[in-house]
Amino acid sequence: MRQLHYFVALAEESSVSRAAVKLSVAQPAISRQIRMLEEELGVTLFHRTGRGMKLTSAGSFFEGRVRQILNDLGELEHDVRQLKGVIEGKVTLGLPPTESHILVPPLLRALRASHPGVDLRIVEAFSGDVSELLTTGHIDVALFYKAPRTKHYVADELLHESLYLLQSGASSQPEQETLSIADLADWPMVLPSRRHGLRALLEQMCNDVGVDLNVEYEIDSLMPLVRMVEDGTAATVLPYNAVQREIEEGRIVATQIDPLQLRRVLVLATTTHHPVRTAMRIVAQLCSDIVRDLVADGKWQGIIPKT
Repeated sequence: MRQLHYFVALAEESSVSRAAVKLSVAQPAISRQIRMLEEELGVTLFHRTGRGMKLTSAGSFFEGRVRQILNDLGELEHDVRQLKGVIEGKVTLGLPPTESHILVPPLLRALRASHPGVDLRIVEAFSGDVSELLTTGHIDVALFYKAPRTKHYVADELLHESLYLLQSGASSQPEQETLSIADLADWPMVLPSRRHGLRALLEQMCNDVGVDLNVEYEIDSLMPLVRMVEDGTAATVLPYNAVQREIEEGRIVATQIDPLQLRRVLVLATTTHHPVRTAMRIVAQLCSDIVRDLVADGKWQGIIPKT
């Protein structure tokens, strides 16, 4: 089992030193165990190069089977433990920063109160990165903005969310209560880079109506982006809940973009890389329930789709 865990870590990191850090073991221990594994199997699992360790064809085949074995053993341990009537297990949840600050606190409180045996790890990343982590099996449950479906996860629409033009509270405000997509061309913008879903969505919608966004700054981090809006450097487009506190305190003003022209679909998804465990179902259900409650209380601006 030690050899298999070392093998998977090395396959993921492509470096003995990084795998050693990940596993909290000495580098020679990893090299020794991998060498013993190769000798026992009679095949070479890794190419040793100046850039690190790369799986051979035999190693790639072996990796797929090993991951399934380790997943099956994890499921077995989980199922046996549940026989004592306590739900336990580790779950990794991924979600964008615009949702993390409003969803994570009540989620952690709910888990502590109802299922203290569930060990939840939070991964915060932009929506495209969350989707990729779920696709590769590095996270179990995720909230992200709708992307093309793949066989690597199962997703259901959770929320239709309006988007807002955000400006400094000290700037002149648009005269309209609701803006059109074409209106966005009038403001210098700070936005995430093109690899992120929000930027791609905005550029696609602007292209459809024949206008170009005036993007002066690119920042792939939420809080610096918000601070640039707050100090009047540029405007941006985000959901209301991402900056609700700043809006309530008058530091940022928000003008809704016509929801018939522009809105995002938040989905709740689980990986298909391994069977859905009870702990994963609990986390997913709590996420859904909390989002619905926040929308009903007016603390999250959006529409729950009809099922």
